[in-house]
Amino acid sequence: MSQVLANYEEQLANAKMPAGKKKVLITSLKLFANNGFHATTTAKIAKEAGVSEGTIYKYFSSKDDLLAKLLQPILMEIKNNFFSNLDDKTDLPSLIKFIVTDRIHFIEVNFDFIRLIFQEILTGQLTDKSYQDFFSGNDGIFAKLKEFQVNFPEINSVLTPPQITRIFIGPILTYVLQNKLLGLPVNNDDLELIQKQIIANLTFKY
Repeated sequence: MSQVLANYEEQLANAKMPAGKKKVLITSLKLFANNGFHATTTAKIAKEAGVSEGTIYKYFSSKDDLLAKLLQPILMEIKNNFFSNLDDKTDLPSLIKFIVTDRIHFIEVNFDFIRLIFQEILTGQLTDKSYQDFFSGNDGIFAKLKEFQVNFPEINSVLTPPQITRIFIGPILTYVLQNKLLGLPVNNDDLELIQKQIIANLTFKY
């Protein structure tokens, strides 16, 4: 299991909540990550957790509600992990290289759950609050990108945080999707190209 999910599982284990609810959340986390949301029934969750299906519906109105309750804190865990160890990068090329190489690995390791999150956003299962906090909260992605913009003045000051997000996400996500979903060949030259593309778009004077 990836570090993000392992960290969250530890948080759940130490959380103050009814034992039955904790068992359901921890078991659901493992089953959704390993088998996928749609292949995991509430009956299987109940059996693996050693509780009745009634216990699941005591705390969650539906399997979708259970997933949403799991995903919201996982979004925060992913955000915090994704932006860790970036403060020691003193120049923009080093920062971009680290994000492209190390964070692509991070996305690939956590891909099953990240894909699940995207699916739930597209199908409307995640509430607006869930992903608004992820992007626009006080410690969200946009706030962190604004800090980068201040720390690296060569980044075009006209760019907004959503625009910077697209500059990063576009080539990185396309690379990962080609590799993980389509099985298209990728190599180190692709990573170097992505780094150049991101730097060029961040520093281009519009």
